[in-house]
Amino acid sequence: MQFHTKNIDESFLALSTNASGLTRDEVAKRQKEYGLNILPSEPDKTLFAHFLQQFKSPIIYILLLATFMALLIQEYTDAGFILMVLLLNAVIGTYQEYSASKKAKLLENLIKANAMVLRDDVLQEVDSRYIVPGDILIFEPGTKVSADIRLHESKNLMVDESLLTGESVDVNKDALFLSDAPKLLLPERKNMLFAGTYISSGRATGMVSAIGKDTEAGKIAQLLSKKSKAKIPLLEKMEKLSFTISIVIGVMVVILFAIGLFKGMTFYALFLFSVALAVSTIPEGLPVAITVALTSASLSMSKRNVIVRKLAAIEGLGACTLIASDKTGTLTQNKLSVEYFISPTKVYDTNTINEAHDKVYLASILCNEMHYEESEEGDVDFFGDQVDIALARFAQNADESYIKGSKSYRKIDEIPYEPINRFSAVMLEQDDKVFQFSKGSPETVLEHCDVTEEEKKAILADVDDWALKGYRTIALAHKESEDDEKINLNNFSYLGFVAIIDPVREESPDAIKKAQKAGIRVVMITGDHPNTALCIAQELGIASSDAGVMSEHELLAWEEHGEKAEELKDISVFSRVTPEQKMKIVMAYQTLGHYVAVTGDGVNDAPALRHANIGVAMGKSGTDIAKATSDIILTDDNFASIINGIEEGRRAHDNIRKVIYLLISTGFAELILVMLSFITGLPLPLLPVQLLWLNLVTNGIEDVMLALEKAEPGLLKRKPRSPQEPIFNKLMLRRIVVGGLYIGLVSFVLFYILLQSGESVEGARNIILLLMVLFENVHVFNARTEINYLHKIGYRNSMFLILWVIFTQLLHIACMHIPFMQNVLSVQPVSFNTWSSLAIVALGLVFIMEADKWLMLKKRA
Repeated sequence: MQFHTKNIDESFLALSTNASGLTRDEVAKRQKEYGLNILPSEPDKTLFAHFLQQFKSPIIYILLLATFMALLIQEYTDAGFILMVLLLNAVIGTYQEYSASKKAKLLENLIKANAMVLRDDVLQEVDSRYIVPGDILIFEPGTKVSADIRLHESKNLMVDESLLTGESVDVNKDALFLSDAPKLLLPERKNMLFAGTYISSGRATGMVSAIGKDTEAGKIAQLLSKKSKAKIPLLEKMEKLSFTISIVIGVMVVILFAIGLFKGMTFYALFLFSVALAVSTIPEGLPVAITVALTSASLSMSKRNVIVRKLAAIEGLGACTLIASDKTGTLTQNKLSVEYFISPTKVYDTNTINEAHDKVYLASILCNEMHYEESEEGDVDFFGDQVDIALARFAQNADESYIKGSKSYRKIDEIPYEPINRFSAVMLEQDDKVFQFSKGSPETVLEHCDVTEEEKKAILADVDDWALKGYRTIALAHKESEDDEKINLNNFSYLGFVAIIDPVREESPDAIKKAQKAGIRVVMITGDHPNTALCIAQELGIASSDAGVMSEHELLAWEEHGEKAEELKDISVFSRVTPEQKMKIVMAYQTLGHYVAVTGDGVNDAPALRHANIGVAMGKSGTDIAKATSDIILTDDNFASIINGIEEGRRAHDNIRKVIYLLISTGFAELILVMLSFITGLPLPLLPVQLLWLNLVTNGIEDVMLALEKAEPGLLKRKPRSPQEPIFNKLMLRRIVVGGLYIGLVSFVLFYILLQSGESVEGARNIILLLMVLFENVHVFNARTEINYLHKIGYRNSMFLILWVIFTQLLHIACMHIPFMQNVLSVQPVSFNTWSSLAIVALGLVFIMEADKWLMLKKRA
């Protein structure tokens, strides 16, 4: 029901209530009918649910299948190795995601508060969860509105609706306002209060028209129930990688069985080869390495004021091509500020100088309805209308004494600000002198000032110029009076006007420049006026002219004409945007091929945060609903922190790519070795447990260290990779084939020579296993860079990797001498000459890969 179109009596009748409030029996009846006044929300995940979530990955399913196959042929050691890795991966991921989720507040806290309620004509304080439609609520400055309200009494009421609408300026409310437009925008419904907003100044009484899910905040929450179609790039690519691996394994096993049956091999022998094939192909260490890479990035991001709620979102943030940012509280401070004072003869920049006339500051602080509290430390906190607070700070910044000195004036008369009058005035006395001050819209204040028509035209022309720049203008005037007993609106002296704006955060322009240099487009989506939005956008470097701004009317036309995504290509600023429109804008950019990161702090941002590829909420000023629907939270509310997050996301992606290359190329080499041995009728060159040793211990330690690599220079100067770019692009496929063929072919040839020279199968396997360990020790350095020569990249930040390579080699040599491990791995010691010869063969891999780079770079040149 649209209560803003109903008068007060009609509203009382529709809600079956009256000014004395509901009776106790009626309240109990309605509580049963309507339920609690809470927003719909998803229950928190338990620790066990977070643990199970770690197993919902295609590559994990493949590893579980390999475990099952190993158990079938009673290879319990193999099965134990895989399960150990899966458990380690799950523990790391559970810890990170569960601890991050605890840092986000519960969604229902948005409207949880106590309210002053009139019931049975008795005023009482009630938990807002138990408010029902028809209840009569009393509002004072600072009160949080806990339900949607139809006002029936109001006095000088100003409301902060920024968290619902995105507007930074307080909205005046009037119980007597009436509209015949059912679809009137929320900020224009002057006779309504909305859940989640705050009373800035004034007093009011109103009847509850809607609670919980039926409030405007509740309707926004219901938009969140629509399942987002956006996927994080890493999840998409892991699904494709797992599918590819599954197909490769399936095809190879079918080929293996067909050849084996043709040769008359036993089923057990074929099954053993199949397990070995699966173990060699599946990158068992990949889940742990990816989790470590993401956790490392998460820890780094937490030190840079970014909390990650979902690990996979890190890489997704690094992949974003467009940031759709809220203005109020994200790019700006959400704190109105007097930036300039414009006198009839001069413009004063209040950020650099405070030398305006004394009467200007007195008018700002004395003709002011704000109130303040002083702490024991001497700090002053202001409360009330945002414009009044801005004027008070303007005077305070000039001289602290204006604040405390205001108490020395005795108020004689006052005309409070009313929107219909568009000004306020005050009459005060100090030391037997009487002063009058006035402030308000320049057009109104000038009417009671001694100015000529020409002067008035010139002043209003100035006002228009500043308004076009996005500033709100407030004129100030004064006079001294001896005979007046009350305010006389004549013969005031015009002082000038202040230009007020919600100032840009100091760090925002540089952060946007960094994003643009990184090839990331930034668009601004706000509920503010188009002029204000354009002014801020120009200051930030987001837009250069109004051609890039889409107003509310243009947005409505866009919706009516089918919401064509192509029409938004050249738009950088969206003004007067509703929550649902913001969500549609985000989805339109996704249709254009962008991976969209959405930043925001208000209720109005929540649907877009949910439907974005990556939702980024503000930690300090953000509402609970915004935090609950985000993937990442900025603890310092600093837009610049998102750029830090993007850098860490790109580093994580690079490291994951390095790990995948290392594991897939060595797995490809093992596949070649196993298949060539099978086709030529040789015994299995490496047992499944030996393959697992290579994949989980040797590679498993090295790939973890590779996942911790520092960012490469110039990371933020690169253009974003295409979100559709597969992991296996041409460059990676070429390197996998070159490296894998060298390792696989050399190992097979050596295995063949050893057997032909009379070496036992166990002895040949022992030497081949040692060679493969050496190959992997060497190959990890090839994985550190795709296009740079090894001698041109630094090693200072890779000392841990070097130490781990030495450690894994020493670990394998130790296992060759420890009886228990000799039995588990079927290994035995070798001479130093044998080890040296194998090391020289392994080092040949470096020369092969460097030669391939030289050919590739030469071809590009």
